[in-house]
Amino acid sequence: MKAISVYALTRTQSLEHLQKLERQLSGRTSFLKMRKWEWESMRDLTDQLEAHMPEIAHLRFFYSFQIPRLGKEFDLLQIKEDQILNIELKSGVVSDEAIRRQLLQNRYYLSVLGKPIRSYTYISSQKRLVRLTNHDHLAETDWGKLCEELKNTSKDYDGNIEELFRAELYLISPLTEPSRFLKKEYFLTAQQREIERQILKKIRAEKTGLFWFTGLPGTGKTLLLYDLAMKLSVKQQVCMIHCGDAKAQWNLLHERLQRIEYAPLSSIGNLSTTPISDCTCTYRDHSDHCDEARDGECDCNFDFSRFHAIFVDEAHLLSPKTLALLLKSCKDRPIIFSSDCEDMISPEELDRTTLHELKNLSGIQTYHLTNRIRTNAELSFYIQSMMHLSHRRPSFSYPHISVVYANNESEADCLLADYRTRGYICERETQSPELERVADRIAVLIDERYYYDEQGYLRSTDQSVWNLFSRLNQAKEELAFVVKANEAVYATLLGLLF
Repeated sequence: MKAISVYALTRTQSLEHLQKLERQLSGRTSFLKMRKWEWESMRDLTDQLEAHMPEIAHLRFFYSFQIPRLGKEFDLLQIKEDQILNIELKSGVVSDEAIRRQLLQNRYYLSVLGKPIRSYTYISSQKRLVRLTNHDHLAETDWGKLCEELKNTSKDYDGNIEELFRAELYLISPLTEPSRFLKKEYFLTAQQREIERQILKKIRAEKTGLFWFTGLPGTGKTLLLYDLAMKLSVKQQVCMIHCGDAKAQWNLLHERLQRIEYAPLSSIGNLSTTPISDCTCTYRDHSDHCDEARDGECDCNFDFSRFHAIFVDEAHLLSPKTLALLLKSCKDRPIIFSSDCEDMISPEELDRTTLHELKNLSGIQTYHLTNRIRTNAELSFYIQSMMHLSHRRPSFSYPHISVVYANNESEADCLLADYRTRGYICERETQSPELERVADRIAVLIDERYYYDEQGYLRSTDQSVWNLFSRLNQAKEELAFVVKANEAVYATLLGLLF
């Protein structure tokens, strides 16, 4: 999408012609749905500018740009070599706080370009122009100030604006980037905000309920779960249960989030026993509260009744028995589940029993996150295709994926070493501790364990496909596959590239 002349776009003509004109000027791949009130606000802005600067026709803006996969939209953006100027358009009266919040959010998204940002809002019904100051305050301003900044003589960016904004830069994980989360250096996508709004509305009205959101890796499930926990823990204690294995990251968050308490899986019901001296529960007389207290052990471990809400991360890793015990322990309290939903993984590789149990719970509210953010589209499509061949997209291009072949251990080691020198994170085993973090480039070994079944699912003799899938989805920019002594799988992976 290219920058356009808003002067040309605001000359009086039919809406049908305006839409065709806008597509011609911007180079969009589809028509933009233009609304009359939006055009009228932009026309009014242009008239005001024309009264103060004759060269208005020379100004170029990116109009109605939306960051791919995020749903974040900007009305007008002027992008130059040494500054960015953002103008938001309003036709009716809007509160100053709402305007300020929007401009602050816009500035956050634009800050990835590393340039000074000028932020304005024009309310056409009031002929009112305001700007966001460097101290984050909203201030009345005049047209002379705006025109002075619009006349900045540095060169306009004349490329495709989509190339400047990578959606994956905006999605953080509270576990892998706790400092950014604690500083609130993030915003939820439109889809995340809507799911959160629905859940909070129901919990605040009914004080209970079962909620479950699913999605592929990179859709922001953990971020949404923690943001919900933050909001519900403002006045009351909440509990976070982690089903995965990332204790160091959880501990760092636990130290800072005082109203969010962490519970291990072993704290649910009587799954395991703990020496009374080590027990973290609040019971003074264990014999009165445990189902049974024997040999100096406590099997209650945790009093869930003291929490306002319960959050369960990676719920797909729960066993059916643990799920049943959790529901029993936390009845009459809101429980929010987050889980992966991996339909492209073979049923024989991934036990979906708990997911079926969750789906069939009476009254559970379900949501599905669809926007892949952390993983870019190219890598995501290839990963889905290789996991289940029915997902293949024949016309898609994969310039950032490579597949090479090794006949034996020695050749595999040489190829992996070569990728390592080129900046790839690469290990022979996908369960390696080094591979627990997100990386720009990842290389993995595909050996004799892997094969495709009759349904086109990637399988393994040791059920390691799930680990492989999780690791591949940690790559942000490039993927490499070193296939060792497995010509059948090599031919398939190579064929997916064309």
